[in-house]
Amino acid sequence: MNFLSEAFKGFLPSQEGFIFMWTIMAVALIAFIIIIERWMEYRRRTNINEPLFVKEIKKLLLEQKLDEAHKLCMTGGKRALPSIIGAGIKMKAQRPELARSAMEGEFLKVIPSMDRRLNLILTFGNISTMLGLMGTIYGLILSFSAVSEPSVSAVEKSALLASGISTAMNTTLLGLVVSIPCVIVFSIFRARIDVAVKDLDRYALAILRYLVRDHAPDRDYRFSSKRIKEEIDTEPNIGPMMSLIVILIPLLLSSAEFIKIGAIELNLPSASEEDTMAEKKPEEDKDRLMLNLRVEITKEGFNLLHYFKEEKKKGEESKTLDIPLKEGEYDYQTLREQLSRIKRLVLFEIVENKRPGIQKESSLLNLFSWHYSQKNRHAGMKDFMDYETVQIIAGDEINYQTLVSTMDSSREIRQEKVRIRMFPNVALAGGPEA
Repeated sequence: MNFLSEAFKGFLPSQEGFIFMWTIMAVALIAFIIIIERWMEYRRRTNINEPLFVKEIKKLLLEQKLDEAHKLCMTGGKRALPSIIGAGIKMKAQRPELARSAMEGEFLKVIPSMDRRLNLILTFGNISTMLGLMGTIYGLILSFSAVSEPSVSAVEKSALLASGISTAMNTTLLGLVVSIPCVIVFSIFRARIDVAVKDLDRYALAILRYLVRDHAPDRDYRFSSKRIKEEIDTEPNIGPMMSLIVILIPLLLSSAEFIKIGAIELNLPSASEEDTMAEKKPEEDKDRLMLNLRVEITKEGFNLLHYFKEEKKKGEESKTLDIPLKEGEYDYQTLREQLSRIKRLVLFEIVENKRPGIQKESSLLNLFSWHYSQKNRHAGMKDFMDYETVQIIAGDEINYQTLVSTMDSSREIRQEKVRIRMFPNVALAGGPEA
């Protein structure tokens, strides 16, 4: 169900490739209408019990009842076999020597009506594949544009890269979902019509021998041999599908590489012991509030230091760890929850400055959605300038996996099946001296 919901999201106007998705659906609708129309035409021409009909006509011809035989053919309406035989019987009553020509003429008139617009089904199938290829290339362009943008953070690059890949995959999938049934339906129609033509040849030839006994045609004679065939390539065109494969392989490989090398953006610690955070604040930023979020990793657990904690415990020292070890292991789940509370507090402070009266009990997801919307994402002059930054402090005794897991826990949290960005900008610093 998640797969279907993600696919349906591609039709929303907020998605990059929605134009390609709706265009492919329009092509699919036209192809469906043609398939229904062709099926109705095929049934109208072939919906008859041919052996029984031919048996009745032979019986009337043996009794020399041409008028009754012609009336029986006329009751067949638009059906192919009664029309062909009826034309021969009608001409037999007027000019017997032209009965064969009359049946040949009616054959060449009826059969093309079954072939008409059949190739459009295959054409629209190939068009949907090529539209899917266009969407793939468009998604590829979006992905590489996001990666090449220097002013975008690594986390945002990953999100934009995933969005571009999603656009490419959705359009590719929908194009193939439309194309494959079109190719299958075309092949079924082609096979059924060929079988119907062979049956018409066989039954019409049997009646023709009753009509022109003196000049009966050879056993190898076929009415369809005079059929005019259009020079149209009716084989499935797999060229676009091969192009899709050629495009998708480098797309997936390059995407995997970009995600691997650009997942986390780190700020290395400053060489100065007096300032372990990145750079000195410019003059215009001196009056802005600072969150100063720090996660200290010790052998006993985690300590969290930040603006709200300092305000709450000013002049006091905390002698207990904020998040101690749990059964001898670092408690990353609790760390994630504590950081989400801090994120909610800082977002509330920022949002409240721009939207007074907002509920203090608002969830992190609601605050995040409002703040990171396109028109509200920039913080005000008095807001926290480092509200997306966390400094991780660890000594030499902390292993690499613990450091990486702490960074992962700080970057995002999943709530209500939605990933919420917390502190994607990570700065590393050495632990305090013993």
